[in-house]
Amino acid sequence: MFYEAFLAGIWASVGSTFGKLSGTASIVGDSYIIWGALLVTMVLANTWGCRHYLRSLDAATNSAAPTVISAGSSYVLSGVIGITLFEEASSMTWWAGAMLIVFGLALVAQPRTKKKEQ
Repeated sequence: MFYEAFLAGIWASVGSTFGKLSGTASIVGDSYIIWGALLVTMVLANTWGCRHYLRSLDAATNSAAPTVISAGSSYVLSGVIGITLFEEASSMTWWAGAMLIVFGLALVAQPRTKKKEQ
């Protein structure tokens, strides 16, 4: 379950990277073939990510754990790809915000423990 959810987040980041590349003029230029190939690759990557996510949901006892794992891996990898591939600026505030989102998702995913009435 954890492996599938982690892969879902990775494929989501890869799909969004191909989507961003398809809109980058320095990569695509005037070529509709490159543009179309990048869009098709984006759809395939996102479809593959959905497949892994659904498999993780099927293996999990609740839907929160796969959501936390897939979102967390997607946030972190998207940040790393943005910095390395697209030379985007990154700040400690962005990373702190991403981690707060992941921690918030993890808190929501915590199972509730009911107190037994005596």
